[in-house]
Amino acid sequence: MKELALFDKQCLEDAIKAAKDAYEIGNYPVGAVLAVDGEVIAVGYNELDRGNPERRSYVNHAENLLIIKNGIALSDAYKGGKIISLYSTLEPCIQCLGASVTNHVNRILFIESDPNGGACNLRHDNIGIWYKEVWPEIIQYPLSQEPKKMMIEFFHNEIKKGHTEWPKKMLRLYKAS
Repeated sequence: MKELALFDKQCLEDAIKAAKDAYEIGNYPVGAVLAVDGEVIAVGYNELDRGNPERRSYVNHAENLLIIKNGIALSDAYKGGKIISLYSTLEPCIQCLGASVTNHVNRILFIESDPNGGACNLRHDNIGIWYKEVWPEIIQYPLSQEPKKMMIEFFHNEIKKGHTEWPKKMLRLYKAS
């Protein structure tokens, strides 16, 4: 495995800290960091279920929220020829990957594969020529087991709360991966 730059490792560690913040308030523990030319512009976490009930939505993934909240900065960075990097504790799903591609993210780095919704192995050569031209570099770097451990704890906690179907499915998937 290719060694990552210190800045990349620090961003992945910051994503882990953000995932812990999500976990602490009862959210699915995914954290993300957005950087432009080696400078962090935003850090966030998944807001899918908890925290702010009036904003509850299935599009409130950590990566997607960072892209939405920083659209102007990303547009300016793209127009200025800057390198946009997205770091996540979990492999982006198809909506977060799509938002990344649409917003000209050059690099996506993640720690843990997502056996349920991960989309980074998607073949982009058969979904339109534009995707071939703007597809980001995608790197999985298993910096830590902490994101996976948090997710497994989260699923066990959800089962204790009486939510069983989805957490049990996810635990089976993570045990198999």
